[in-house]
Amino acid sequence: MASKQQTRILFIVPDRNDPTAYYRASGIAHDLMNQTGFTIDVIQWNQVEITWQIISMYDVIMLQRPFTDVASNLILYAKDMNKPVWVDYDDNLFVLNPENKAHQVYSNPAVQEAVKNCLKNADIVTVPVEYLRQSYQMYNKNIHVIPNAFNDDIFRKRELPKRKKRVLWRGPDAHIYDLMTYGKEINRATKDFPDYQFLFMGYYPWFLADTENKGFIPGLDIIMYFKKIFELAPEVFHVPLHDNTFNRCRSNIGFIEGSWSGAACVVPGWWNVPGALSYNNPAEYYDAMRSLLSGEVNAEEMNKTAWEYITEYLMLSRVNIERAELLKNLL
Repeated sequence: MASKQQTRILFIVPDRNDPTAYYRASGIAHDLMNQTGFTIDVIQWNQVEITWQIISMYDVIMLQRPFTDVASNLILYAKDMNKPVWVDYDDNLFVLNPENKAHQVYSNPAVQEAVKNCLKNADIVTVPVEYLRQSYQMYNKNIHVIPNAFNDDIFRKRELPKRKKRVLWRGPDAHIYDLMTYGKEINRATKDFPDYQFLFMGYYPWFLADTENKGFIPGLDIIMYFKKIFELAPEVFHVPLHDNTFNRCRSNIGFIEGSWSGAACVVPGWWNVPGALSYNNPAEYYDAMRSLLSGEVNAEEMNKTAWEYITEYLMLSRVNIERAELLKNLL
């Protein structure tokens, strides 16, 4: 094994500033460097021409979310140079829902074939959830679940401001069908609890009932986003997800972010996390919202339980220990 001082890792990503890179690549690199003593460089596909000269400078090559022939060929090329290859996926790229604007890209048969080849030829694959591991394991037996984590390398202290009567949802337009699935229940909650402000961040669901207590916040840079949701001090953070294969393969970052903001979270049952109210159908979804907004369930107590769990199991400084082990095994 190469000595710590000499060991260099290359992360190749589609977008260094993308939220998935924050959770799975660029955002985890600094803490991982501190834990291992290795040098980690993060480069973006369209910013550097990746040649044998660049690959020769590194001991391990990691590709985040590779999906092109270029990526697939690079994996084989790196292996021809005796470089171990680690591939990380945060989503099931075989089953994107049609309302997702990336569906057109990933449903292309050539792209699907490239993803299969990337999976098959990687020495190791990491994913955030067990459901995704099972979906991919026919292509590679060496798949490890490394959950998404709260970045305690960037955010450390948490002194919660007093709760405001706010209910927060956040997400891009890819969640349009998820919001439609629970639209009736969201409308009912906005009408039943007129003293609460229902905020939508990143996408405004124009198809919901027009009530005075709805508001929109544009999407933000991820660091400013974490700061903003903390300052908003919502009482409830809700994650409506339609039950389908793609959503079951999603990680529980909504729970992590909502809990960081100090809110009690309403989340899908398959996440199976403590300190959150879960639902398995629209009726249970409304019931979870109602029980928090009516005070029947103590939102602050729920958040306390959730944050204790995250602090114990889902801090980046802890989760990166698993990545460090995988790297040492690869070397």
